[in-house]
Amino acid sequence: MEENLFKKILLVVEGGDLDGVVTPVAIARAIANQAKLIVLNVVDHLAINRMKRFSEQSLTEIEIELEEKGWRALYFAEEMAKDEGVPTMIQQKSGVVENEILKEAVRLKVDLIVLGYPRKVSGQAKRLTQGRAEKVIENSVCSILVVK
Repeated sequence: MEENLFKKILLVVEGGDLDGVVTPVAIARAIANQAKLIVLNVVDHLAINRMKRFSEQSLTEIEIELEEKGWRALYFAEEMAKDEGVPTMIQQKSGVVENEILKEAVRLKVDLIVLGYPRKVSGQAKRLTQGRAEKVIENSVCSILVVK
């Protein structure tokens, strides 16, 4: 009998359209490997500071808005996974996204990280997204599945 390659899978959700693509992929991997799915959202402090420059909202208001968006993404992924019978844990962290992903992957001893990579992003957002994915890929101690 073949042993399952992945026992714990870390799915990173951001509260955007890409979550609808990456979440089913992570769930399918979890089903195939009889793995536990850990869903992570990171409230990005760098994004909060960038958003403040173009908003009349306070830093606290922006942070609360991003936290709420993150929880909606977490609950969406949790419900989708539970509908498929996948044991799931959700959590939200705050900080620099790539650092938090890497820390949680080590702390939770995950075997696979699943994250999305947007197809149509330009300018500074593209550089930020690419840099984030590259840092996770380069520094992870486990396998990575990048979904476009």
